[in-house]
Amino acid sequence: MSTSTHMQSLVCPGDHTVELREKPIPQPGPEDVRIRIQASAVCGSDLHKYRQSAEERATHGYDQLTLGHEGAGIVDAVGPGVLHPKIGDRVVAYHLIGCGACEYCRAGEPGFCRDIEGFNWVRDGVNAEYVVIPARYALPLPDDFDFEDGALFACNVGTAYGAARKAGASGDMTLAVSGLGPVGLYTVMMARAMGAPVIGVDVQSSRIELANSMGIDMTVNPTESDAVAAMRDFGGGDGVHASIDTSGNTQARSAAIDALRPHGRFVEVGLGHETVYALSTPLNMREITLTGSWIFKLYEWEDLLDFVRRHKLPIKSVISHRFPIQDAADAFGLAESGTAGKILFTWPAVTA
Repeated sequence: MSTSTHMQSLVCPGDHTVELREKPIPQPGPEDVRIRIQASAVCGSDLHKYRQSAEERATHGYDQLTLGHEGAGIVDAVGPGVLHPKIGDRVVAYHLIGCGACEYCRAGEPGFCRDIEGFNWVRDGVNAEYVVIPARYALPLPDDFDFEDGALFACNVGTAYGAARKAGASGDMTLAVSGLGPVGLYTVMMARAMGAPVIGVDVQSSRIELANSMGIDMTVNPTESDAVAAMRDFGGGDGVHASIDTSGNTQARSAAIDALRPHGRFVEVGLGHETVYALSTPLNMREITLTGSWIFKLYEWEDLLDFVRRHKLPIKSVISHRFPIQDAADAFGLAESGTAGKILFTWPAVTA
């Protein structure tokens, strides 16, 4: 793997390819820390990059940037001015890097910063042996969670937690989740822990089977039966109180909106595609609320950890495959098939 000066890094040249390249080991600047990665993952949003053409990826040099935004590891170097974290601390890399000074950054919402630097947008991501980030974005990973937990928290689990909260998940309502990939499965897990009965929708039988094995209340495959009718019936006939789309699929989004009862709430999480929908009727006549949801906010970190801890949520149960980073091409091919659960990369363990 790494030498004294260089490391292995995963890049995405486009046209459904990923490859390992040798890069210089990055050095932390003022207020930065360097993390030696111990676990990282494939996210559904990485597949959007994977599907781009080589020409698209070359725009702004994206094909040269390290892929990945779900990673955890050990701080192994700090730059001038860093008091916390310290060398040896276990951390999760938060992947939306803001200026640190604007109103959004001060509020713990760097994803809205005008000068945002996302992993594999502007800066290198975490599918490498080392990554450098500002110290304020190295989130402390408690000892009762391991590095794989940390990689899951970094995006999927945190995104699901934020979406379930925005949907108002509780025992007083019914909820539908469209798309039972990793984010969808975690959304089901979070919402049910909040007390909500959940119906899940997906076209992949393997994902429906995984959701059923996790104890979801009901599932439906829209290629086999009327998903809108099933969701409405699940909500007592008038429709569900809230629906969350994690698929990004146009038809799934429309169905999730159609399935809402009056005063229902639709939360959009999935990226990609346009929604073609005659919105005036459901919005006006059923007074539906539409809202977007992205990654969890920095101020939610401790609450997220505590929620998973208190409810003893089996977040690793969504993991279906683990690959050494050298087999990243196989991992992405499997992820593209849509048949897998969460896919993680393994890295050489740091020894004392």
